[in-house]
Amino acid sequence: MLSVLIPNDKIKSLILPGWGELSSGNTSKGKFFLYAESILIVSAYAFNDLSNGYQSDYIAYARTHADVDLRNKDYMFALDVGSSDNIIEFNDAKERRRALIMSLDSNGEIIREYNHEIYPEGMQYDWDWNSNSNRQEFNSMRLKSINYEKYASFALAGMLLNRIISLIDVMLLERNQ
Repeated sequence: MLSVLIPNDKIKSLILPGWGELSSGNTSKGKFFLYAESILIVSAYAFNDLSNGYQSDYIAYARTHADVDLRNKDYMFALDVGSSDNIIEFNDAKERRRALIMSLDSNGEIIREYNHEIYPEGMQYDWDWNSNSNRQEFNSMRLKSINYEKYASFALAGMLLNRIISLIDVMLLERNQ
């Protein structure tokens, strides 16, 4: 009955890479997988924290230097805010390409549809950068946020891969014993 409650080495390796190796007496490999898992966990947390920090910074920066509130807006809007000095230049460029005005839903949020790329002016979507260098700094922070988010995703993928490799290692250890 007690053996039902204690997971076997394969399940241990899926829960925490290296645990299965340690249980089977292979401490060097077990420590390697545990250290790798520790580094990946710390990396995922740190990269996610950095991403959130840069996101918070670029939202506040846009509020200060472009008089726009990016909170509760989609990421495409942040891209558009960083692509032009103001909404008038942005919309003029879209009009030259024969784009249409975006519709708003009942909550005042934009509805993204094909070829509807012009923001309604005089609403909550207006922006006007006070300098081109501030717009470039905004874009730099936005890109750093996205890159750190990708790094966090890679660390999470590494955690999954670490579990799979640890499981395979335990299976090979069991077969060789």
